[in-house]
Amino acid sequence: MVDKAKTRFRALEVREWNLAEHPELGPRYGVMATPAIVVNGRLEFRGVPKEQAFLDRLGAIAARTRE
Repeated sequence: MVDKAKTRFRALEVREWNLAEHPELGPRYGVMATPAIVVNGRLEFRGVPKEQAFLDRLGAIAARTRE
């Protein structure tokens, strides 16, 4: 899902982080449990979303970014 998002929404920062390796990121983004998805510095999902919901949300964020 993340790889698909990276190719479809190049204007967004879409990355995967392992919080066990980068524990400082949890408090920075308000992540208390994993999995969680942060897009452009904002916590967007807690848990694993359905792929279409994920892509729809990224599309909306990308549209706002272009404005």
